[in-house]
Amino acid sequence: MDFFKNLMTPKTGFFAVFIVVFINLIIIDSFLIRGGPTRTIEKITEVSSSETKSTPKPIDENSCPVSCTSQIKEATSSIKLANSPVPQPQTTTTSTSQDTYISLGSGSNATDDWSDLPNAQEYIDSTKYYGIKTVTFEASVKIPTGNQTAYVRLFNSTDKHPVWFSDISLEGGTPKFLISKPIELNSGNKLYQVQMKTSLKYTSIVDKAWVHIVFF
Repeated sequence: MDFFKNLMTPKTGFFAVFIVVFINLIIIDSFLIRGGPTRTIEKITEVSSSETKSTPKPIDENSCPVSCTSQIKEATSSIKLANSPVPQPQTTTTSTSQDTYISLGSGSNATDDWSDLPNAQEYIDSTKYYGIKTVTFEASVKIPTGNQTAYVRLFNSTDKHPVWFSDISLEGGTPKFLISKPIELNSGNKLYQVQMKTSLKYTSIVDKAWVHIVFF
């Protein structure tokens, strides 16, 4: 108590006030030199801004405007369409009929009786063809001398008989493409042979022979 009473004296009281003011000046000066609270606030602001720049915030669709959301959806849908497979157009047959040509080969002959043309033959299985409209025997024939008649037909070597109505003929020296009357193929897999004969035993030539099948 005596200590505090002594402080209240005029001399000691003035000295105490001086000391307090001096200490406050020192504290304020230190804050001003170091930047004080302002520098500390600036540092905190810089750290916050750097963290904001370095760490991207996720897009919240709920906070995005309606126009922004619609644009995002449109961009996403276009990407999906680009990655999806493009449907290919399907081809359809519009014709009412189809043709099939079965090659029989070629050859020559100089006899006056029916003879096989070597290598002018082919197996044809009629059970493999459905909806047959017509079948014809066709051949391109020429006579180099031009002064006889050449005869050509199709022969069923499996069943040992000519194919009915398959006979075709050429007279004179102009090559021609010949077509038989409609014929019928025997049921099953048969070997069909091209045969030829001449009227004067001069060489006659079959350049190409085939069976022509037309479907409904």
